[in-house]
Amino acid sequence: MADWPAPDNRPVILTVARPSDAAMGSTVFGGWIMAQFDHAAGRAGRAVAGACLIRAVQEMVFHAPLTVGSDFAVFAREAGRGRTSFTLELAGVADPDGDRTPIATARFVMVAIDAAGSPRALAA
Repeated sequence: MADWPAPDNRPVILTVARPSDAAMGSTVFGGWIMAQFDHAAGRAGRAVAGACLIRAVQEMVFHAPLTVGSDFAVFAREAGRGRTSFTLELAGVADPDGDRTPIATARFVMVAIDAAGSPRALAA
């Protein structure tokens, strides 16, 4: 993750970890971080393919605790593409405008859907 996300990348989401998001003490509950990744995957997926759903979370790795009060940004990039699905790599970073502490990374598999909710072919 040392080379990504680049300092000039814009996050898919940017939020602040609030005291109500704390697990114990001054760190944020991991489920809250996972929820932020879910929101980011949905937003990034729509930008890539329009209507889509999360098919699978292939991997999620926590690298450091997130402290309450921290700015938290999630970045996304397309990492692969099939006929109806694509893979997003996501990176959650604390203090995105400063030290950029890596908090978590993940790989989400997304599937493009039509109006009926069925898989549809991705545009070339």
